[in-house]
Parts: sequence; C-alpha cells; structure tokens
Amino acid sequence: ITTGAVMVMTSSPFRSLPITRGSWVSSVIFNDPPQPPPDDVPGLQVDDATLQKEGLTVRQKLKQHRSSAQCAGCHQKIDPLGFVLENYDLLGRWRDEYRTGLKVDASGQLFGKHEFNDVVEFKDAILAEKEVFVKAFVGHLLSYALGRELTLADRIAAGQIAEASKRDQYRMRSVIKNVAIHPIFTQITKP
Repeated sequence: ITTGAVMVMTSSPFRSLPITRGSWVSSVIFNDPPQPPPDDVPGLQVDDATLQKEGLTVRQKLKQHRSSAQCAGCHQKIDPLGFVLENYDLLGRWRDEYRTGLKVDASGQLFGKHEFNDVVEFKDAILAEKEVFVKAFVGHLLSYALGRELTLADRIAAGQIAEASKRDQYRMRSVIKNVAIHPIFTQITKP
C-alpha cells in the first residue's frame, strides 16, 4: 500500500491526491471500486496557492465539499482510505506537514468501526478485517487467473476459496490434481 510506485501513481505532478489514493485502496485492496462522481459536481480548487490563501488543508477543503448530499456517501467511504496516506508526498517521501506548513492529519475510520491515527494503525485495522481483505484478494487473483471479470458463479467460487483459506489460518496454496492440460500431453498428477 505504501510503496513509492503507488504514491506516485496516485498523485498529480504537483501534489498528492487523497481521493485518487482512497479510490485505489478501495478498488485494489478491498476490490470495491467507488462509483464515478456525478457529471454535475464542480471541480475542487485545491492547489497549494488556494489552500494557503484559505488557510486550509486538503482534508478541510474536502470536508466542505462533502457537505453536499450527492458527494457525502462516496467520500465517507474513500476519504479515510486516501487521507491515511497523506503523510506520503507526491513522490512517496514521508512528511509531517504540507508545504503550506499545516500539519498532516492521517486519522480516520475503516468501515466505520476501526479508528486509526496513522498508516501503521490503518494496517492493523485491515488485519482486523481479514475476511474482507482475503475475499478481495481471492477475487483479484481469480480474475487474473481467468483473464476476465468475475461472473456470479466465479464470485461464489471466490467466496469458497476465501472460506477455505480462513479454515487454514488464511494460508493459500495451489494444488493441481489429475488435470489434463491438453490431449497430446499426459495427465499431470501432483499432491
């Protein structure tokens, strides 16, 4: 989650983008992408000059934006996932303050029930939701293996794989038994 590549990928050339980061975490880590924003939502003026002039952080500016009912639902879900990564600047370097001198606030709540103050506590919150994480991971893995998006039947299989993983203390391994890979090849039998 905190690799430099992810931090750069979820930033603009000028600053980190907590909404983009939150959307990435929701999509990639929890396999739950947010809906696209409505077309009639105006863009936010969150460049450094505007924020410094107003004396606001990006979090405070977005709090004003979330006051709109049509924006609140999605932002309630993705904002904490993005702001927890705000200690990382656009290049993935650690920071305690923005360039404006205002303190970074990385606190939030995961799924409305696990509070965190920083990225370490956030990772602990993810571990408290192992079942959600594992189901998302298995879904991504299965989608990758199949080379397509999952169907309803695939999602049932993903749930079964996640449940089997839970019974094995969240360990996963592949086992190939009696699988014919092609008629011209012999059968493969492995334990």
